[in-house]
Amino acid sequence: MKGIFKIGILMLTLALFSTTEGLAQKFGHLNSGLVLSMMPESKAAEAELQAYREQQEKILQNKVTAFQAKIADLQKRFPDLAPAQAKIEQEKLAAEEQELYAARAKGEEDVVKKREALLKPIYEKADIAVQAVGKENGFTMIFDSGAFNVVLFAEDATDVLPLVKAKLGL
Repeated sequence: MKGIFKIGILMLTLALFSTTEGLAQKFGHLNSGLVLSMMPESKAAEAELQAYREQQEKILQNKVTAFQAKIADLQKRFPDLAPAQAKIEQEKLAAEEQELYAARAKGEEDVVKKREALLKPIYEKADIAVQAVGKENGFTMIFDSGAFNVVLFAEDATDVLPLVKAKLGL
């Protein structure tokens, strides 16, 4: 009975040791911001976004210039206007000023939407490459060591940047 018990413990011990090797986890880390900055698509998207931003700013500046001209015109005519007419003109300008604030906010919102639209396919391409590298190389997890997801210590982690660069053809 003791012999069977010893054999059972020995088999259990061997089974535990053999499965712990199978449970070993492989970790990697990657600075995703660095990868994105290396991608030529990012540079093209940034240039397109800058041109769009400048276009929006020019449109808004033209509206502001026209508004300032209306203010200057009203200031010239103000002494000659009847009080009721002056009040109407001031109300028109106040409403136009509110429209300018709304146009500025919409322009900023449009730039953010344009940025998201331009960068989404780039992020997806990088994500697909990271997923593929993770699966092909048996990583359990790949951490982002970029500015907001800092990995301060990674003893048993591999920098997967060279693998992802190769996958992206960089």
